[in-house]
Amino acid sequence: MAPPTLRDGSVASSDNGSGPGNKRKRLPACDCCKMRRLKCEPVPPPGSCPRCKATGVVCTTTPVVRKKALPRSGKRIEEAKATFGTADPDAPDFMGASNTPWVQPRHPGGIDTLATSIREPTFALNDVDDKLAAQEHNGALVAHLLELYQTFPQSWLPIGIRGRILQQFEATGRRLGALPPHTEVLACITIALSARLSSHPALFADGASAIPSYQSLTPAFLETSPDLREFGIRRQAACEKLRRRAVDLAWRRGVLVHTSEETMSCCYLLEMLEGRSDPVAGKPYGSAFVSHLQTILNQQDLPGSTMKIVNMSLGWSALIMREALYAANTGRTSHFTATDDLLLCGEVPISIEETLLESVEDVDVRDSVTLFFRPMRPFTYHTARLARECGEKISGTAARRQPFNENFAAKYLTQLDHLLHLFAILESRIAFVLSPAATAAHSLPAPFEKERFFIMKACLHTLGLAWAALILPVHTELTRRVSDLREPLSPQHGATTAAHRAPERRRTLERLELLLRQVEQTALKAARMVAQCVKEAPSLAFLTFLQQEHLDKWIEVLKGARTVEEGGEGFTQDQKENDLRWILEGLKAMGWSWTDGAPLIASLEDYLGEMPLEQGMHIPGSSSSYGQQSPQEQPAVSLPSPPPMPAFSSPPFEQTPSFAPSAYQSHGPATSVGADVSAFLTTAAPPDPSTCPHPSAAASTSNLSTLSSLFAGATAPSPPAASLSAMSVSTAAPPPSLSHGPPAASPSAPAALPDLSTLISMYSSGALDQVVGSLGAAGMDVGTLASQYFAGTLDVGGLLSNPHIGAAAAAAGLGGSATAQMHSGVEAAVGMQGPALGQTQSEFDLQSLLAEPVFGSSLS
Repeated sequence: MAPPTLRDGSVASSDNGSGPGNKRKRLPACDCCKMRRLKCEPVPPPGSCPRCKATGVVCTTTPVVRKKALPRSGKRIEEAKATFGTADPDAPDFMGASNTPWVQPRHPGGIDTLATSIREPTFALNDVDDKLAAQEHNGALVAHLLELYQTFPQSWLPIGIRGRILQQFEATGRRLGALPPHTEVLACITIALSARLSSHPALFADGASAIPSYQSLTPAFLETSPDLREFGIRRQAACEKLRRRAVDLAWRRGVLVHTSEETMSCCYLLEMLEGRSDPVAGKPYGSAFVSHLQTILNQQDLPGSTMKIVNMSLGWSALIMREALYAANTGRTSHFTATDDLLLCGEVPISIEETLLESVEDVDVRDSVTLFFRPMRPFTYHTARLARECGEKISGTAARRQPFNENFAAKYLTQLDHLLHLFAILESRIAFVLSPAATAAHSLPAPFEKERFFIMKACLHTLGLAWAALILPVHTELTRRVSDLREPLSPQHGATTAAHRAPERRRTLERLELLLRQVEQTALKAARMVAQCVKEAPSLAFLTFLQQEHLDKWIEVLKGARTVEEGGEGFTQDQKENDLRWILEGLKAMGWSWTDGAPLIASLEDYLGEMPLEQGMHIPGSSSSYGQQSPQEQPAVSLPSPPPMPAFSSPPFEQTPSFAPSAYQSHGPATSVGADVSAFLTTAAPPDPSTCPHPSAAASTSNLSTLSSLFAGATAPSPPAASLSAMSVSTAAPPPSLSHGPPAASPSAPAALPDLSTLISMYSSGALDQVVGSLGAAGMDVGTLASQYFAGTLDVGGLLSNPHIGAAAAAAGLGGSATAQMHSGVEAAVGMQGPALGQTQSEFDLQSLLAEPVFGSSLS
């Protein structure tokens, strides 16, 4: 059989295979026909296809090189297993006989049936990981968590535009994966935080108790002392999974190294999330946050820059204050500097003393900016400054290796008292601005009034915790140093060295013990303030993150405080128990979100369980080595017993403040100075009609437009030593003139007697050794005399009448012939003492406070 003949007359080769099962190869199209997209009738080279012959074109064919197929390695299968998991062999087969894929039925219930739908046998979900994997792409749940974040106090900070991330998520059709990479990281971190607060059933494991709605967990409900620890345990696994995913995604997307507005926000929230239980774990994120912030600050003024910082000076000031306090209490250096404060918040505000002297004459009663928010800037600035100085000179790593800076500590305590004075003023102004009388004069629409009320209460809550946090590092470091000095030197120093250093160590120990007693008084005030803030948190979201306020240390301060029954001053056993129970109830409410408070709760419950037994063993009038007082020496005004509010607060408007018209004030019930202003802040209800004055006697609210209208009928305050509970107002007098300054913040030394700082320096140098020795020879305890000096009850005249002590004092430059003058100077010092050193916890009575010139000059 002859070979087949092709169309062009050529003979096809028989090499293409003529055997059975072999097909002849088809030649590729030529280049010209391929380019023109025409059908080609190719021929083997060097021939030309018919179309190329007809057009006279050289027919060429470029061979196509085909790669050899790679063997199957199974890599893609392994990647799919790692991404989607392995099928459960015990799972039911959803493929029917008709090979129609099984489709999951729809559940019309939305968010409320979300948890129920994932428990149906669709994918054999048996653990938390599988449940979360099914929920992570659910838009309704994510939107709920992003919206819930706006109830957090951190949502008000200027780290980002409030509510923007929720808007971006809605704009993408509720798809997390459609967000920009860094925005997706921020959304995941926000979800991990909000999951700690949400009441969505999908976040909880099965349990016996029904999950309460978050909207039902109001401050009024929290006052019933609920134990919410069960729900924190049930949500722990889900929240931990979300946290790990957020942290892992943040590292994979490089939020620590790439600067943007979103990565700055991510780092701030990650420090809060990771540094809750371990400050060291959160420090890298805090450093990255400040680094991103400084980079944006340096670049935002450049042409073409798209990154901007939210302009909110008071918000940045509060953020810097909280970071400085956190750094001081963890023993590290603050990330922010004074230059950062200047760039973010503007010029340096006036001093605390100048703020106290600012007049609010002719200020509208509802002008909260002038009355409250403007003084907040000096408060936050000076709090941050003091916290940075405390870290540099007391609690920082370098400061802990140096001798204790006693002079700085004395000045530091004085400035703390000035801040406490300013805090009391701000608290009283809030109570006034939100009073029924002021609200009736200038009321806002209900939504705005409610938001205004919440913001001011939240600000007061934050400032109270900030002031308390200033004393904690000083108390902690001073306690550590005193404990070290009480321990004998180790044998490695040698007997000779130990004997040589013993006198110096003894003098240092006595000085620090003296200073520690004063610090403990201030720390007790702060601990009681923290307990009050825990009890009256503005919302559950504020209470959730109070664990970062070192509640364990405040509990130890309250435990170690000596009560009146134990020989202490101004702090009863009932008050101690109430304060500890407030913190215990707050810890149990925090159990809604966190489970790490269980050991602290257990130890506190054990201590409170033993307190009734210990209280029965107390011997009234038992003395201590210091601070003992006779009944005649007890302060005239003591802390209220039992609480609701410690003595640093202003009175409620059930007891009208001293700047109210006298006719209205005379009808108010008599209560103690330590009554609870937050009782009003919680309810904001109008006064009982039965207690209101007759319209003819009360001031008209139509004229209640300025503070001056109220001051015109104000009465002069009673002396601090008078009993305020029985105070009656019969005459009206204008407030004092601005020519009088605020009360002295530190005790004035008697005439011819040096102040506290000079006494400490003389004692440190050994100049008072002869005096101390003569006191010991006379059988007097130095600690008791020092306590009397602070309390203003030291009888200098009687002390110097002893010939041995008088001679030693004269040799040291403390005596002379001015005994009578010094004695009168002591009495003057007692009268001039402010809240610095010589008073108990009840020195801030509102009646005396509001009569100060800070509220304006007398009106004529």
